[in-house]
Order: sequence, then structure tokens, then C-alpha cells
Amino acid sequence: MKPLAVSIALFAIAGASGSASRQATGVKVGEVTPASAIVWMRVTANATRIQDGIVRRGRPAKLLPPHLAVDALEGACPGAPGEVRLRHGTREDLRDATATDWVAVGAATDFAHAFRLAGLAAATTYFFSAETREPGGGAPHEPIRGSFRTAPLPHERAAVRFTVVTGQAYADVDHADGFHIYDAMAKLAPDFIVLTGDTVYYDNEDPRATTAAVARHHWDRMYSFPRHIALHLRVPGYWMKDDHDTLADDCWPAQDRAFMRPMTFEEGRRIFLQEVPMGERTFRRARWGKAIEVWFVEVRDFRSPNDGKDGPAKTIWGAEQRRWLMETLLASDADWRILASPTPIVGPDRKAKADNHANASFAHEGKAFRAWAAKELGSNFFVVCGDRHWQYHSVDPGTGLVEWSCGPASDEHAGGSPGFDGDYHRFHRVKGGFLSVSVTKAGERSAIAFRLHDVKGTVVHEKEYGR
Repeated sequence: MKPLAVSIALFAIAGASGSASRQATGVKVGEVTPASAIVWMRVTANATRIQDGIVRRGRPAKLLPPHLAVDALEGACPGAPGEVRLRHGTREDLRDATATDWVAVGAATDFAHAFRLAGLAAATTYFFSAETREPGGGAPHEPIRGSFRTAPLPHERAAVRFTVVTGQAYADVDHADGFHIYDAMAKLAPDFIVLTGDTVYYDNEDPRATTAAVARHHWDRMYSFPRHIALHLRVPGYWMKDDHDTLADDCWPAQDRAFMRPMTFEEGRRIFLQEVPMGERTFRRARWGKAIEVWFVEVRDFRSPNDGKDGPAKTIWGAEQRRWLMETLLASDADWRILASPTPIVGPDRKAKADNHANASFAHEGKAFRAWAAKELGSNFFVVCGDRHWQYHSVDPGTGLVEWSCGPASDEHAGGSPGFDGDYHRFHRVKGGFLSVSVTKAGERSAIAFRLHDVKGTVVHEKEYGR
């Protein structure tokens, strides 16, 4: 695997018209399979994010004054009407490229469109040119270039590496070009990245996202950093949502959060689907050859109220998703099975929390799943999670289920841990960084390695398992 460059200039094609690129929020590739992918792109009014705007960053979150427009803020990337298309092929010069039709974009979709590519070849690198132009077939803008690799077929054995992140608080970004972890992950050249939620923080970062316009601003300013654009032009992702990038801390459907009005849970769900390359549903799985299969669960849309009485009827996943999860986990013949969860299943967590399967509030479903997994899935099943502001490697003392927490995106965002617990923890660190997972094959032996990295990419803890 070749290291990735972090300068977005390397991915640009000189436009014949000389017009600057109009994609300040970059391109996101997601939901990659052996034969398909989704590519998200957006037309913006400017080539880059607004650098000299009014700075609204930090805590506590404040309402945006009525006289102040979102487009005047630092990091803003106002959209613009136009048309988009994607050219993609297996040659880097794109001489074999297939082109989509031009699609008009406007305010109804926040000037964005997601192209669904099908009929792709497995385990193949595809190069693409994301192209935009003025409305009605007008003058073209400078396109931007990128690439992604499709997954191997389910029976094929291939080395696989991916990374896991969470907790991207804008107030805690640790470099002017974006989080250090993006540069560090790029050097690993992962096959894909798992974004476990809390990608943005609507409720506790300035400005508070009480309207759709401000909510979209949170996404625009996060995905217009050069490092973030560069990584996603070379690494596809699987996006998941949690509480802060749906509405507010520890939220559930139909909950009224007065301080977020008029923004609602349902509007937060809708905006998330507009901002990321997403398929038909937010719980799904991805198979990367014989080596590994990853399950991505939805922890907000189907949950019971957090403050309800615990018992068999109380759920985070909902009956349909829980049934799907258990059936497909049992049916998988992948060497290794990974459950990627926005929230912890093992923990341990703080005693006062009431939002996840490691808490007393959802103890029934959590205990039942951990016991079932230990009995039915064996030693080739692991959990990786986001949400927590510290890194850990835990083993459930009752069942032996192993969980790895990737930690927040920066050291500045770390904190809140209940402390080291010797009954659970094999490693515990209140700092930022990310998790990488690598699967390799040597003869008849398959090995999976979990590595916790600091924000600059240095490995701080690792463990390998074989079979």
C-alpha cells in the first residue's frame, strides 16, 4: 500500500476554461462493495472554505444572532446552483472512463448529489474526476481527481486494513489544515475508514445548530479542511451517526429538546443522509473478501427512551435490526467478524451515563447480546466502538467479549473517563487518536491485529489474534 499525499493540489486537473474548482467540501466515496460504490459531491460558490470569516468556534454553544448569516462565518462553504457529473475508470489518465449524466443541483439538496456506481470490478482501483459546471450546461469549473479500490469477492483472500475514528469536535481541531489523525491515517493507506458518529457536534459547539442551515455549516466546515479532503479523495468510508450529529447529547426519536428548536430529531436524520454517501438504510454490513466482514449498527433511530424502565422490551437497536444483526453474524463465514458500534457494548462507562449497552439503563439488551455472542460467535468476533473520549482495550469479565474504543480525534477532546478498571481494561489511555485494524494471511493462518494510535500515528497499544 502506497502512502497517501495530503495536498489536495495533487488531485486537481487543470480546467480548460481556467475556472477554479467549485468543490470546497471535497468528494466523499462510501459504501464500497466488490461491484458498487456511492460518490458524493457538491457545488460550492468558492474554490475553498472562507478563511477570513467571523470566528464562531468553541464552547458553550451559542445561538447564531438573526443578523448574522452562516455564509459570513469562518469555515463556511456556501453552495451554488450548478451541474455535476462523475467520470470513472481503471486507468489513471481516464482514457477508459465512463461518464454519468450531468445532474442539476440546487438548494433542495444543499447543492449536492450522490452518484451510485454499479457494475464495478472487484478488488480494482478506480480513478475518478468529479466535474462541475454552471447551470444549464454553462462554463465548466476545474474538476478534482481521486481514486478508490473496490472490495475483494467474498471468497478471495486479500490483506485488508481499515481505521476507526470518532469525536470530531471542531473546537478541538489540532492543526490549521484539519486533524492530525487524517495525516497519520493517510500514511497507513487504509482500504477504508469507519466513522462511528459524532462527526460533528450540533448541540454543544458554537454556533448551536438550531436550524438546517447551521447544521449544514457544521458539516461544511468539518469537510473543507485540506487534510480531510485529501484523505477522502483516496480512502472510501462508511459513515455512522450518533447523538451529536443527529440532534443533541443522548437523544432518542421524538424527544423534545427545547434548546435545539426548531431543529428536530427527524430533521437531523434527514440532513445526515444528505451529507454522506449512504445506501438504503443506516444499518448494514460490508464484506472485504474472505478475511473480514464488518457490521455497522444504527443506535439512534430505533431506540427506546433512555429514561424508560429497563427490561426485555427496552432496546437501542430495535427488534428488526437486532434480528438482522444476529442472523447475519451467524451466517458469516469470514475469517474475522467485527461489529462497529457508535456506542460501547462492553465498556466500562461512567456510572451516571444512561445511553449505551455498558450502562445500567440498557443492561438487559447489553447482557443478552454479550452472552449470545460469547456462546454463538466464538473468538473471531470483536467490537470496535466510538463515542467515548478515551482509548481502551476491554474484555468483558463475564463473557470474554473484546471491545476496542478508538478514542477522540484529538488530545484536546479527550477526557471524562471513569478511570482504569482492572476487571475490564487491558489498556486505557485518556488521549486522542484512532484505531487501525489489519488482517493478513500467511499460509493457512489468518491473523488480525488491532492497534491504537496517538494523533500523530504512533502505536500506543496493539494485540494480534490468530486462527
